[in-house]
Amino acid sequence: MSMNSFQIKLIAIITMVIDHVGLFFFPNILLFRMVGRLSFPLFSWLIANGAIHTHNEDKYRRRIIIFAFISHIPYYLANWRIGIEPNLNVLFTFYFALLAIKSIRIFKNKILQILIPLIIIITAQLLRTDYGGMGVLSTIVFYLFFNNFSKTLLLETIVYTLGNIVPLASLLLNNTGNIPSYFLLIGPLALISLLFIYLYNGKLGPKTKYLFYIFYPVQYVIFFLILELFPKL
Repeated sequence: MSMNSFQIKLIAIITMVIDHVGLFFFPNILLFRMVGRLSFPLFSWLIANGAIHTHNEDKYRRRIIIFAFISHIPYYLANWRIGIEPNLNVLFTFYFALLAIKSIRIFKNKILQILIPLIIIITAQLLRTDYGGMGVLSTIVFYLFFNNFSKTLLLETIVYTLGNIVPLASLLLNNTGNIPSYFLLIGPLALISLLFIYLYNGKLGPKTKYLFYIFYPVQYVIFFLILELFPKL
């Protein structure tokens, strides 16, 4: 069995929708959020894949940041509607990841190849983009070890395990923050997504360049309208 990037993108979109349906309509049913953990690393891998194969890096980054701003209003309104103070949406995270990848490409000095991405990771964390510095780092790992699955598996396991254990420990010790501890415990389930990535056959499949970019803000518009029209849901 093998999968092309289009099929992986569909799985990423489906698991994202399941996650968001759980967030907005069934917050007490953990299964939705557990399935949803698979979504981010799949998108992260797709962004790394795009960074490797794009013919125009600048245009690719520009497209990401344009849709990040377009998406942010519906993203903000939908989260605000259920009482969540939202971060910057995930497209901002991917934009920072692409900046870090560019810095790795253009700087030949090894120190700068580490320092600049580290500064970008910290910036994403401080600006509270969705998945923050962990999300940027995950995308960098997918990019650097795209053709080495064993190293990807090892490093992504470290990223997603520590990326959830560290804030969980801080949360339990300080008893602060608005992230439920159980949510951090299910974070490492994201690693299941690597099974789909392992099956990647190197093929593109049907060309759907704008599928995710358009779908991402539209879903938040739909969620917001449903919540407004049917507030008792």
